[in-house]
Amino acid sequence: MGLRNFLSKYWVLVWLALPAFAAAAEQQPIKAVRMDTPPTIDGTINDDEWKSVPFLEGLHDSTTGSAYADGGRFWIGYDKQYVYFAARLQESEPDKIHATEYRTNVPLTGDDFVELDLDLSGSTATFNTFQINPQGATNIRISGGRASKREWLGEFLAKAHKTPNGWECEARIPWRAMDIPRGGRRDVRFNILRFVAKNQRSLAYTFVPTTQVGLTPTWSDVELPKPEVDHSIRLLPYTYAGYDPKTKGIFNSGLDLKTAITDQINMVGSINPDFRNIANSVLSLDFSRFERIANETRPFFQEGSQYANSQLFIPQRISSFDAGINTYGRFNDKTSFSVISTARFGKESDSAFTITQDPNPNTSLRVTATDQELPGQSNQAYLVRYSQNYGDYNVFLRNMGSRDTQFGFGQQNDALVQYTKNGLSIGSGYTTADAGFTPRLGFVQEVDLKGPFIFTDWARSFDKGSISDYDINYTITALDHMNGGFYRREAAYGGSFTLRNGLNFLYSADIANFEGSMDNLFTYQATFPRGNPYNQVSVRYDQGLQAGFPYKSVTGTAQWRPSKGLQFSLREQHVDYQGAADQTVFTTAYDLGNDRSVAGRMVRQNDKVNAYLAYQRTGNQGIEYFLILGDPNAQVYRNALALKAVVPFSIGKKK
Repeated sequence: MGLRNFLSKYWVLVWLALPAFAAAAEQQPIKAVRMDTPPTIDGTINDDEWKSVPFLEGLHDSTTGSAYADGGRFWIGYDKQYVYFAARLQESEPDKIHATEYRTNVPLTGDDFVELDLDLSGSTATFNTFQINPQGATNIRISGGRASKREWLGEFLAKAHKTPNGWECEARIPWRAMDIPRGGRRDVRFNILRFVAKNQRSLAYTFVPTTQVGLTPTWSDVELPKPEVDHSIRLLPYTYAGYDPKTKGIFNSGLDLKTAITDQINMVGSINPDFRNIANSVLSLDFSRFERIANETRPFFQEGSQYANSQLFIPQRISSFDAGINTYGRFNDKTSFSVISTARFGKESDSAFTITQDPNPNTSLRVTATDQELPGQSNQAYLVRYSQNYGDYNVFLRNMGSRDTQFGFGQQNDALVQYTKNGLSIGSGYTTADAGFTPRLGFVQEVDLKGPFIFTDWARSFDKGSISDYDINYTITALDHMNGGFYRREAAYGGSFTLRNGLNFLYSADIANFEGSMDNLFTYQATFPRGNPYNQVSVRYDQGLQAGFPYKSVTGTAQWRPSKGLQFSLREQHVDYQGAADQTVFTTAYDLGNDRSVAGRMVRQNDKVNAYLAYQRTGNQGIEYFLILGDPNAQVYRNALALKAVVPFSIGKKK
């Protein structure tokens, strides 16, 4: 069924769900102030230093929009080189301020932090985020997605400290850390977020519902500096040598590179990339009828990942390559793109192209095309997606198709209407997928189906009382095969609540009839304290029937940080399902300072055990090196030893 016929048949699903209402009005713009004298970035807000910049005030719950009792005061200014940001945050229980991280360019998950979001294009589609915790630790995420190589990522200066009534911070963000659009004076979109660790609350200076991004505040009349396009080629060549029991002596070398084509378009290349020594994510033993995918950790694919994002392309499908080019960026304020092409010479070539057009904050269109070529096998696929916000409603329409030498031509079509307001989300949709729909570079878990689905989710947070928050969800799916035969019926419901002390309880139930097989799975989980990735204990128990057989699983996880630089993590799982299976994942890391650390991981899968230990200097500018004992991704331990060195340098000059 083509997209035209699909829409003509199911348009009633869309329009019956849309009442008449007016679009919400945008916020009044905030006038930008250029600072003649830059403030001293020491973490202490001196009123004289910031007197030329009018402060902003207030915080609201990011889900409901209700005012938060412990507010904040914020300052944003700029000059030719930097954006300057300061935040003074109130905290009625200052002894509960959580700040564990102290490094730069690290995830701040679990800590209190404040975040400045800047979209220099003004489109609300290309935000750069800068996070700071109460110890001055930072995290940076640049629009489009970048790998965690500081030579490519950039950094910013921040200082912070606790006060008797909360905490405060100051930051200096280089313009050159972001992709600067042309045009001189511009209206920049911004927002300020705060995360409160004690109650896991996400707050915002301006409440922006997910379907009304046009409400994002405007920082008006900012005189952006002229873009300095760095046409130099930043090279990261690597060499490693060592011993492997299979191949005896080992030696390998390769090259990563990055350069700017224009002020908004970047290119990343890789020749003989080193994926062997990048530790992949480890999937649990949980039962699933459908494929599961681990997180992508390879820097080549992390660059521009936001622009490449599409159901038709997941880089995990490309296990390795000899050479690759990744070009991404923006043609203008409203149009972004990604082109990725890789090759294993004489064996496989893969390519993916995605272009996204956002004509206004409430409308988004995306087109993706992919191609995979192997000896005797060819696969091409396409995607056309349209998303439109109407106040509290979102309409999503998508048509995908593929042509494969083995399975022929097939399509998938999806239509969805979703309502979101004050923590309540309700959606209804319809999907169809031909049996021959086979996008080999994409992530499609099931085909040969048609039918409707509905879902709802309701989340609430409380400032007082014994319960901090709760979340309740329900989903119903009714799918048949394309020929009308029965496929599956499924009802899934669950919920969680968190006590004021951080103890979280979760319950879920999934009851399904899968082609005549009656399945059910009940899950119980307790976690304390929720949201703390450094010191936390969690126990989970699953029981039911899966594919008609009894299923039981017990999983325990623990994180422990006994000292400032030392971290331990353990996950233990035992599964009884047509036999017993066990998995243990133990990791440890010790920060030695000056960008040096020791890290290791042990993975046990039944009677197979693998482990590795690595000493590394990485995450900063200059030479990086790794000494690795073992193979991070082998199934059983290999007594391998490798020394790897990366020596960054540049060719050419800025223009």
